[in-house]
Order: sequence, then structure tokens, then C-alpha cells
Amino acid sequence: MKESLKRNFSKGLNEVLFQILRLRALRKKYIKSNYVYVIRFAHIGDFCLWLDSAKEFKKIFPKHKIVFLTYKYKNVKKIAEATGYFDKVICFDTEGLKRIRTIQKACHLKGDIVINSNPSRSLLSDLFVLAIRTNKRIAQKSDFSEMGKKQLSRSDLIYDKVIECDLKQMELIKNAEFIRGLGEKEFKARLPQLPKIPCNVKLPKGKYAIIFPDADAPIQMWNYKNFSIVIQNMLNESIDECLILGSVKYRNVGDQIVKELECKMLAEDKKLNHRCINRMGETSLEECIELVRYASIVLSNDTGGAHIATACNTPCVVLAAGWNRGRFFPYKVEEKRIGECMPVDIVSAQPCLGCGIENINRFNPECGINGVPKCIAMNGTEEIIKKIKEGLKK
Repeated sequence: MKESLKRNFSKGLNEVLFQILRLRALRKKYIKSNYVYVIRFAHIGDFCLWLDSAKEFKKIFPKHKIVFLTYKYKNVKKIAEATGYFDKVICFDTEGLKRIRTIQKACHLKGDIVINSNPSRSLLSDLFVLAIRTNKRIAQKSDFSEMGKKQLSRSDLIYDKVIECDLKQMELIKNAEFIRGLGEKEFKARLPQLPKIPCNVKLPKGKYAIIFPDADAPIQMWNYKNFSIVIQNMLNESIDECLILGSVKYRNVGDQIVKELECKMLAEDKKLNHRCINRMGETSLEECIELVRYASIVLSNDTGGAHIATACNTPCVVLAAGWNRGRFFPYKVEEKRIGECMPVDIVSAQPCLGCGIENINRFNPECGINGVPKCIAMNGTEEIIKKIKEGLKK
């Protein structure tokens, strides 16, 4: 009930702010500025997926200063600064009533162009597009993940240009289409590359694997017992140590995996001897990235860990959700570099795959086993183990 009230309040606040800012934006005045503001409100996984396109802004606008705008929720500021793709990175606090103060600050920004590069455009991102005083507003054609058809049509009207993209294409291809629409005609979709992030993380001494067992919600999680079976196989055959990473919110899942694994090892008259360690909630985002970079293999329940692994060129197996099949996985590129590792996605073949491709939130909640959709729940450990073995040979 409390969360529902919070969501409704947030929607209402965004609507009021949109109407106020839209009226303010009607008072057009030429702005003398060499700033291009690029807005992308994204989680770390989506941010990594976008990196190959993000580096092109300096080529497209060589005489401008590129300013990247992101938000504090799932903060990617340090990673964005480390890329060198932007002249400045600004991180906004958009939580609750802080949003009003943040919008007021954005109203003092001036630029030649504002670009909304969110493929799933939201009303929140539109607020910042309207708040910044600018000569031109550009957006990517959006899907309906964050806004309905009527709301999206209204959103399109605040932009001077909406660049067409094929909404049925994989995200890397859509990003490339947007960059070509901005003027970089020869640009081709490639795998993103994440530069090294300065941090003092301690790496395991031997050959190690990274496990990401969590997701945005429990409904997306593979059973912890399955993870323990896969980890046991890795420890028995090829890996010295497994690190379980992820959010502190689901740390109990990591504990369950370790406990189950200990029981399985004892049944074989073996001891785990700290070869599988639960570090969920113990690492910063920067530390997590560097641990992934030097891992032998990554097994990820959620797309975020898989996108990080791919951007670090680390072999990865991902339990990809079936409801948005085609949008994030399988990966599609228009040009591949030598030595790059494409992520291997595993999804149970169900007749309803792609049920939420137009709107991520519209998969059928009744399609499931113990609350988890069949496209995830019915993935077998044998197939995962097979793909991990193949990945370790790369």
C-alpha cells in the first residue's frame, strides 16, 4: 500500500511539473552556447550496453562540450567519467520531493542541444529536457515501457526532432540507428567496451568465477538450488573459487546458495573450504566491474551482470528473461572485432516468448512455477553447465 501511494504521488508530481515546464519552454529565446546535454537515465547494465554509441557524441559534435546527465538511482557517474566520452557528468537526485529542487537547478542550465537518448523514454527524462534552456531538443523513438501511446504522442511534441528507430530490433542496433540519425552515417553497432575503473579491489589468486544470482525482483530469479548445482560442478572440475556478487537486498539468496553447496559437498565427503564466498552487498560498483573483468567466467541471472561482463570482454552465460526476448538478448552486432566474447544467453523455449517485448512490464504473472515465469524456471542445470564449460575454453 505504501509503495503504491509512493508511485502514484511520483506520477502526479511528474505530471504537474511537466505541464509547468512545457509552458515555460514555449518562451523560446536563442541560447548562445556550445554545450550538448545528453540524457540517459539507466541502470549499470543498460549504461554498459550504450557505451559503444556514447563514444560517438564527440565525433558528431566536435566543436561542442558534451555533458552527460544521469540520476542518482543506480549511480553510474564514476564509470561515465572514467570512459572519457564526456566533458562533464552531472548526477541528479530525483527521489521524492528532492526532484523539485533538482529540476530548479536544471532550469539554470543552458545549451545548444539537448538529446534524450533513452530508448524507453520516461516522463522523468522529459522533465529535464524541458527544464534546460536550449535551441534544439532531440529524442530517440521510444517504446511503451515507460509511457502509454497517448502520453508518448504528447512527449514527441516537445522535441524538434524524433529520430526513427526499429523498435523490434535488439538494443545495440537501435542505439546504432539513433547515432546514424544524428549524423554519424557510417556507424555500426559493435560490442561495448568498458575501460578500467580505478579502485583497490583485491582479486582472488586462482581461477575464479563470478555469480550474479539476483535480479530486479524475485519473480525473475532462478532457484538457488540450481545455482548450487552449477557452482558445485565448476568447483569440482575447473574453477578454484566462486564469488557471489549482487545487491545487499538479496544477500539471503547468496547465503542459501552457500549453505546448499556446503550440504552437497559434505554428501560427497568434501569440504567447501571458503571456495564459494557470498559477497553480495560488500563491493562497490567499481570493484564489482574489476572483479568481473579478471574472472574466467560469469554466470548471471539478470541482464545487468551480463552486460558488464560483455563490456569487460569476459565470457558470460546469462539466464535471459523470455518476456522481452529480442530486445536485450541474444546480442546482435553489425561489426565484430577479433577476440571479442559474445554473451551466451539461455532461455527455456516457451510458445509465449516475447510476450512483453513492447512493454517490459506486461508479461503474464500467471505464467510461472512457484511465482517464477517458465522461461526462467524451466532452464535446466545441464544446459547451463554445458555452456559454462564451452565459455571456459575461450
